[in-house]
Amino acid sequence: MTLKDKVLQGHDRQLWLAPILAKVGYDTAIGKFLRLVFYYMDASIILNAWRDFLYIRKDNIGDKYFAVDQAIMHSSHSQVKELMQTQPQLRGNDLGIIRILAPSYLLDNPLSLGTNGNEHTGLRAVFLQALPEPSEQIDFLGYLVEQSLLEAARESKLHIGNDLPKIMLSILHQLVFQISLSEEEITASSGYIKGFVLASLPNFISKYLLAILTAPNIRHRQYLTKRYKQSARWASYFETGAQYQLNEHQIANSLFDMIHLAGTAGTSALLGSVIGVLCLDNALRNDVVTEVNAVWNAKESLDPDALEQSTLLNQVILETARLYPPVRFVSQLTTEAGEVEIAEQKCPFQKGTRLLGSILTANRDANKYQNPDDFDLTRNFSDILSWNGEGHERACPGRTLSIGFIKIFCLHLFKNYQWNSITEVNWDFEKVTAVTPNSLVLQGFAPRL
Repeated sequence: MTLKDKVLQGHDRQLWLAPILAKVGYDTAIGKFLRLVFYYMDASIILNAWRDFLYIRKDNIGDKYFAVDQAIMHSSHSQVKELMQTQPQLRGNDLGIIRILAPSYLLDNPLSLGTNGNEHTGLRAVFLQALPEPSEQIDFLGYLVEQSLLEAARESKLHIGNDLPKIMLSILHQLVFQISLSEEEITASSGYIKGFVLASLPNFISKYLLAILTAPNIRHRQYLTKRYKQSARWASYFETGAQYQLNEHQIANSLFDMIHLAGTAGTSALLGSVIGVLCLDNALRNDVVTEVNAVWNAKESLDPDALEQSTLLNQVILETARLYPPVRFVSQLTTEAGEVEIAEQKCPFQKGTRLLGSILTANRDANKYQNPDDFDLTRNFSDILSWNGEGHERACPGRTLSIGFIKIFCLHLFKNYQWNSITEVNWDFEKVTAVTPNSLVLQGFAPRL
């Protein structure tokens, strides 16, 4: 059976399931069991061919279709934008298409993305307090980046998939908590991120049957959240969170997720894609280097307004985020039952049904962007959906720091370092990992003479 046949056959099963759930109940024991079976049947395909999965259903069914556990996937720019801007939202404890079925992996604390109401508002307030304005920390960030790049130079290579997440983990812990992680601690944090997919398995399987894989990650999370509470910054974060009735467990674990999932997995993936784009396009890279030299001038350190002056680099980051979004899906829950039309067929859906937005297909919607698969720096990015857009409760609180950090990294990279060759630049659109050229290595990496 071809992949197309498997994907479409899976959707036929979802259509068959919809009226059955309406009869047996969405959250009854049998309803949950049926949804879980269909979730894993779809997941077995989407985890290994996620872009093809999305486009096969989009091209053959339409901009709206069922996916995973009877969730309704939206794939157009207008649909995903509407999902993001719905206020107030009801969120479930999910990370995109991944259902968190093993709360033990998160120390029984929900993802901040899965919180609602006062808890959600409070955690956003803590995050906004913890994440600095990059222009105000440009010297400190530059110093941290420089130390990381010098370390890569000692190895004579910068490996995008291996080195960038570790650099982000180190820098974010120093920024947010003023603590330095050892090489062993950074490796353990990287292992936690890579093993996060294990949280999508039922808790008994994840916690006990796969304990040899999950137990070290869980112990590391326990260890780090205890360290957070001993940092110089902890008292201020706790004071802010307490105003929203948040306890120490909620604050520490949510900051852990912010650093490891959104901050590291998201920003390092986008940074890697920006470097990949510039490695492939020599003319664009030369233009960026010219801007870097103009912005930096002959001064020893960067001026705070250097980030604002890096206009070409800003466009490169935004267009890269459109084509290769580090976050691929957005999710929320329906507040009431209803009916949805899919492929000219009216299907019932139940209260609590997940509504998923595919950011990748929305960012490449031909109704929104001309020649959407082309890299084009002249686009209007005012309505970009990466970072969940702007001006509403779903917008990413770390957008400014994410873009600012990537600029600072690139300014130091292209001003102070050189390399003599690169490996193949390839974006992986098969496995559901952050879209970035993980195998890219800058070889002969060294300080510029």
